[in-house]
Amino acid sequence: MKNFKNFNEALAWQVEKGHYDINQELETGIVNIDRVQFSLGDVFWIALADGYYLDDYEEGVTQYGFTASGKWAAVDGGHCSCYGWEEMVDNDITYYDSLEVLLKADSGAEVIMTYKDTIEKVLPFLKL
Repeated sequence: MKNFKNFNEALAWQVEKGHYDINQELETGIVNIDRVQFSLGDVFWIALADGYYLDDYEEGVTQYGFTASGKWAAVDGGHCSCYGWEEMVDNDITYYDSLEVLLKADSGAEVIMTYKDTIEKVLPFLKL
């Protein structure tokens, strides 16, 4: 399992993987973590909400991540095989001042707490 010493190392790795790499290769064995769909902005994306769907014809996902300054983020993405992934831009991201605020605003973000121990192994500098 991959682990990162700091935020900048994690973000650089994710950016290098690219916008459309659907397998982050963190090798955690947890689909919600290993299948993060895209990198966007200065956010390290760490988890997919439960209940996402990824198939050959239609896909939809909400992902959650955090910034170097400690803000948390959520973004939705969708796909139809006819059109490709919707183009996401920075202003599609919703930012939250803390994890607590994100958890109150979006019940899907509970996935972060569900996999807290694994996320902290991958990102030992992040204390949830």
